[in-house]
Amino acid sequence: MVKFLYKIDYVLQRFFTSLIFTFPLFSIIKKIYFVLRYKTFYINTTLNVVITNFDVKNKKSGITFKGPCVFSRNIEIDTSGGIIMGKSITISDNVTIQTHKHEFNNHSIFENVTSSSSLIIEDEVWVCNNSIITNSVNKIGKGAIIAAGSVVTKDVLPFSVVGGIPAKHIKYREFNI
Repeated sequence: MVKFLYKIDYVLQRFFTSLIFTFPLFSIIKKIYFVLRYKTFYINTTLNVVITNFDVKNKKSGITFKGPCVFSRNIEIDTSGGIIMGKSITISDNVTIQTHKHEFNNHSIFENVTSSSSLIIEDEVWVCNNSIITNSVNKIGKGAIIAAGSVVTKDVLPFSVVGGIPAKHIKYREFNI
């Protein structure tokens, strides 16, 4: 029954982030849906954004928003392990965030044994186009930038720029305020 409810949630999110809900009157309906679903006004989405639990629900499952977040097109965020989103986060097109993985050692691949891990994305993080954040990442530091096309497999330090497959530290951002 629970898997069925997640499938309904997935379809609803795809529906509410479709092209028709970019028009002003319909965008209000989309905003109401996301407020009811996530109990926050901090989500700003465009097209094909899905934020849901793609695995079995557990104590850690879910997502918490600390401030405004902008989600662009074609984004899938798995909340199986639990995610905390900081303030002023921007996630660009075609990004996947995973918090669970399928275990295959000492198990049949048909057993569907999974494990999950939590993820904290701190304030002012920018995840660029076509990036993947895997379940092995537990923290993305404040002000970090993940370059386009990166596959992040390790934690990201504050104010660093990472990129590549797998993502490696490129440099630290200059930050003067």
